[in-house]
Amino acid sequence: MVEVSTAKRVITPPFPMYMRGYAMRTGKSIGVLDELYCRTLVLRIDGEIFIWSTLDLCRLEEPISDYARTVLAGKYSVPRENIIIGTIHTHSGPDISFEDEGEDRNHRKAVYRELVMKQLFDAVDECFDRGFLEVTPYMVKGTVDGVYGNRNYLDKPSDKDINMILFRNENHVVAGMFQFTCHPTVLGIHNMKISSDLLGNVGKALDAKYNTIFITMQGACGDMGNRQYRKGNDEKELWRVRDEIMKQVDVFAETETPMELKVESVKTTEYTIHQTYDLEAMKAQLAEDEEKLANAVTEDDKKLLWSGVRHLKRKIASGGVNVTLRSVIFHLGDLEIITVPGELFSTFGMEIKKHFDAPMRIVWGYANYSAGYIVEKEEFGKGYESMQTPFPQREAELYVDHLIQSL
Repeated sequence: MVEVSTAKRVITPPFPMYMRGYAMRTGKSIGVLDELYCRTLVLRIDGEIFIWSTLDLCRLEEPISDYARTVLAGKYSVPRENIIIGTIHTHSGPDISFEDEGEDRNHRKAVYRELVMKQLFDAVDECFDRGFLEVTPYMVKGTVDGVYGNRNYLDKPSDKDINMILFRNENHVVAGMFQFTCHPTVLGIHNMKISSDLLGNVGKALDAKYNTIFITMQGACGDMGNRQYRKGNDEKELWRVRDEIMKQVDVFAETETPMELKVESVKTTEYTIHQTYDLEAMKAQLAEDEEKLANAVTEDDKKLLWSGVRHLKRKIASGGVNVTLRSVIFHLGDLEIITVPGELFSTFGMEIKKHFDAPMRIVWGYANYSAGYIVEKEEFGKGYESMQTPFPQREAELYVDHLIQSL
């Protein structure tokens, strides 16, 4: 038997916040374009409970999700690995990091983190207080065309799959899951209004279409976005891309088919990366990129180089990387999910999905926390992502091989 309960809470900051996502943007927000939400789905499959939440934020740091998952696991007697807290990676949301960035910014982050945790816990509480509805799940799949793809190469293979689950009770959709793979960076560096950007607004459109609550799950979108298809970087473009995606989703939804959910296995896998950087090579790269930044003409080039230079300096200062990437693998009958705590390149995500057996296959990015970009070895030295990633060249391939072997 499959049962669900769902809830949604506003997490829009009630005061101006410094925003996360573009290093060149240093001021505080000046208004709200659209609300930010915490979306929670509590799923019960033959009595076993799963708590899945997504936050309309750029990213989480591991101590935040660890704290929240520990609290919820204790309160509701649910295994920690059954609890996932993801983000949609909007670049127009508040910064909630623990990075020391001055008294004012640090204070705003601390106050806002408390608000987010309260709303998250309240959303989960509401799910349990409301109780569960028995449902029949239906799957919807399709491939989006013409609005987004690989953001660095127009013709490179990219993950444009849409994955959606409709939970029906007496033929009414009472909850939903929606997953796609696209960097939500439609709004550019000049936007100073709080917004959930692309995935958040697709979620709002789905809520309205079905009169319910959808949990929105980001994918392996490290090199995915609408840059190659862009007709602007403002509100008008955001609504255009959202509406085009929804138009195609409406067509996909006509082909919904029943699916079976059952708990076959849930397991956590870990991969640790501990290496010292080649500092001389990084310093040479930094000098080259600083020269490119000084000569950059377009806004996109300036934005990417500015962020890349900032991250290269941080990497040089740190001297190396020591991080453990923890993923949870769910085999749930016709649904298989692997969570990835980072920005996995889309070719890796597609390769992982080839090794699943279920008809509904989801790579859930930014799940529980984000450790940064996970970049193909051929892309090092070519773009912003390889400047930002904390992981050495060729480490991503070893990590993905580990994930595939763990399936």
